[in-house]
Amino acid sequence: MRTTLPIPPTREQALRWRILEEYTSLRKFAAAAGIPYSTLLTLLSRGVGGASFDTVLCICRALSMDPFEI
Repeated sequence: MRTTLPIPPTREQALRWRILEEYTSLRKFAAAAGIPYSTLLTLLSRGVGGASFDTVLCICRALSMDPFEI
C-alpha cells in the first residue's frame, strides 16, 4: 500500500489562515494593517514574493510577526 504525505500549505495559504485566526475577515485585516483590500487579495493570490517590502511589513506588524516568518 502506498502512503501519501500531506502537502504543506503554501506561504500564501499559511498567511491567509494566520490572518483569519486573528481577524473575522480579510477586509477587516486589511483595514487594520493599513493596506488596500485589493492589495491583500493580490498578494494572497499571486504570491508574497511579488509584494513590496512595505506591504509585507504592514502585514507583519498587524500580525505581530517577523517578516522572515512569511
